[in-house]
Amino acid sequence: MGAIQKEIPPTQQSSKLKMSEKLAYGIGDFGANFSWTFIASFVTIYLTDTVGMAAGIIGTMMLIVRIFDGVTDIFMGSIIDKTNSKMGKAKPWVFWTAPILAVFTFLLFNVPGSLSTTGQFVYVFVVYFLISAVFYTANNVAYSSLTSFMTMNPKERVSLGSIRFIFTKISIVAISTAVPFLLVAFGGGQRGWTLTAGIFALLCALPLMTTGLAVKERNVSKNIHDNQKAPFVRIFKLLFTNKYFLVALLTYIFLYLRLITVSAQIFYATYILNDASLMGLLSIVYTGAGVIGLLFAPKLFTIFGGLRKTITTGLFISLLGLIVCAIFPENVSMLLVGLAISAIGVSILQGGLPAMVADVGDLIYWKSGVPVQGAVFSISSAGMKVGSGLASALIGWLLAFGNYVPNASTQPGSAIFAMKSLYIYLPILFTIVLLLLIGFFNLEKFMPKVRDEISIGNVGENRDIPST
Repeated sequence: MGAIQKEIPPTQQSSKLKMSEKLAYGIGDFGANFSWTFIASFVTIYLTDTVGMAAGIIGTMMLIVRIFDGVTDIFMGSIIDKTNSKMGKAKPWVFWTAPILAVFTFLLFNVPGSLSTTGQFVYVFVVYFLISAVFYTANNVAYSSLTSFMTMNPKERVSLGSIRFIFTKISIVAISTAVPFLLVAFGGGQRGWTLTAGIFALLCALPLMTTGLAVKERNVSKNIHDNQKAPFVRIFKLLFTNKYFLVALLTYIFLYLRLITVSAQIFYATYILNDASLMGLLSIVYTGAGVIGLLFAPKLFTIFGGLRKTITTGLFISLLGLIVCAIFPENVSMLLVGLAISAIGVSILQGGLPAMVADVGDLIYWKSGVPVQGAVFSISSAGMKVGSGLASALIGWLLAFGNYVPNASTQPGSAIFAMKSLYIYLPILFTIVLLLLIGFFNLEKFMPKVRDEISIGNVGENRDIPST
């Protein structure tokens, strides 16, 4: 007799999340960026121009921390998978680490002037390490994994990713616009940074705590081996022997290298466009266009029939925009046009990446029977930190190589070229690399079967055993 097929529960495959819950999820990234983007965009110029540290040393320090940080991300992901609490697996980590992250963000922008040069370096290194390798790791890996814990529906995952990055872009505009204004309003210098960082610490903690309380975890994978907890070594092996995990990890790294544009923006506006206040306009246009791309990402997913085609199209659009910027690097009007086109394209990748990672987690779980929903989303945090760490290091190194002079009214031609490379030329290179990586991500053809099998419990060794 033929095998009797188990009925596939409709709740996982077709259920839709309420918009209120999606917004509660998205607002968490708004808060996270008042730590991460604030640091990525302004800590270098704060440490060079206010504290007096050397740009090359800062870049090297950040790279060392971020590379080490990639290991702690994966370790944190496995901890989330092993967490069992009334609040859930990921939610308690999002909620409880938020206020601690906010405090350390405040401390990073308050380097004691009484310390020696060595003492200041040690202070910055320790605080930055605790932010990046400990508290932001715990918070962001947990937050990112909620995409998988909240739903198995692929369209809803794309929607969550799009809404998340809409809030990200709103926060980037708010940060980029507010920081120059607040620094002036508070009198500049260390006092200006102290008061600004205090406000941003609150804007970091409260939204993340809201997310930790408001969303629901309804798609929690079960270990098929009597709820035994898989050792970290096995989880590590499952991840790094899966080619799709490696492709997704590299995609995250090069995405955040591609976003070096954001971190280099303050230097570009100040020294190439000769007007620091233009940073706000650049951010508004870049972010506004990115929001448009994110709003259309779920619809494009349906039109193009899958993530890979949609993301590839977006990356070609982004490349076109960067070429416009390269042709008109000092023409503000055309630069804004190029930035807008570029932002629309890259935002489609941002919206689709969380869904890609969730698919990788589902595939590994289907093959092994080991829940890796938290561990697989270490990609997002590890990739972001390694990528943005390399970006921060590149900023420090290229500025040092270009003989950048802090606070100078004019910069040497070598420094100007370094800034243009950071803002335009390197993003072109990184976009080309992303196109090559996405070409290897042909996972989608397997996913309908994988989701169906997971829904009826056919995972691990059970996936090859027909139901009778």
